[in-house]
Amino acid sequence: ENTLADGQFGSAEILKYSPGSTTSLVAGQLYFLHTTGAWATTRSDQGASGGESQMLGIGLGGNPQTVGCLIRGFIRIPSTEILNVPGSGAVDGLPVYVGGTAGHLDFTAPSSSGHFVRIVGYAIDDDGGDVLIYFNPDGTFVEIA
Repeated sequence: ENTLADGQFGSAEILKYSPGSTTSLVAGQLYFLHTTGAWATTRSDQGASGGESQMLGIGLGGNPQTVGCLIRGFIRIPSTEILNVPGSGAVDGLPVYVGGTAGHLDFTAPSSSGHFVRIVGYAIDDDGGDVLIYFNPDGTFVEIA
């Protein structure tokens, strides 16, 4: 992970697609592909905002039509885009979830009524607050009653 910069990916699948918008995506933020064809930030408290079964991707810091969006693979998530990191050296193998803050990933599963729990990947290692994850969003989710 220390050979990758914030938001930089290693082995990954990249989708260069967004007919609904050319707005630049923030590197390391979590997005879902909206029915309009545009990428929008996720939130666990809104099922239609990536908490449910929508396609997810990690922004790469540019136009999704030319730079693309990471849809599966290894990526270094900046410390500013991931919440509740359990501490240096304590992340290996832990699941990462859609967060309640727009566009953020979270180590803590949502627990409030009306929130959606969806695993989006697993942590590999951390470095200076940033976290290398294997991004492979699960297609299943649970809504908390």
